[in-house]
Amino acid sequence: MNFSGSQRLHTMSPRRTQGGAALFVAMIMVLLLLVIAVAGMRTVTLESRIGGNMLQSHNLQETADGTLREGERTIQAYGISLQPCASGAQSPVTGGKPCFVSEARADTNGLKTTFAVSAEATGFDMPKGYWYPRYIATQCPKGASATAALESANTGCTEFYEVNSQATRVEVSGNSRPACGPDALCLRSSINLFIK
Repeated sequence: MNFSGSQRLHTMSPRRTQGGAALFVAMIMVLLLLVIAVAGMRTVTLESRIGGNMLQSHNLQETADGTLREGERTIQAYGISLQPCASGAQSPVTGGKPCFVSEARADTNGLKTTFAVSAEATGFDMPKGYWYPRYIATQCPKGASATAALESANTGCTEFYEVNSQATRVEVSGNSRPACGPDALCLRSSINLFIK
């Protein structure tokens, strides 16, 4: 069989057009793989940020809770009625014994917190923890008086205190503590103290 030159050209031309289409399809597939890879990287980055924020939040929660428990233990350690802190005091613990910062029922701040006078919790490097107590009320058994000559509860009475704690990652200078919010996690509890 003998083919003429025109027949050879006719059979070869479809191969040349298919080669260009295959290249175009391959480039589209590579582009789609690139888009999927970029989307996957963004998802991984977002999830790692979420994980980091959750870890930081957990650390703040643990520090605030540990600080709250330290304040409660410090108040209950002596079993004596707490006295108001001296004017200008920097800490609610003077000479190893705690004092209360203000009265919760008469305080104009209401439920707001201020950590200007607070004790730094021990055992926490970063985030740091701070706590302070406020006096709530005294209850005595029937027939007993809550006010003695020194304005302190008698033996057998129970005093109630509010303990406020704060955990913060913000560097603190002097007594300027950040407000409760995005920079500081704050917790509050109330405890009863039986006067021995």
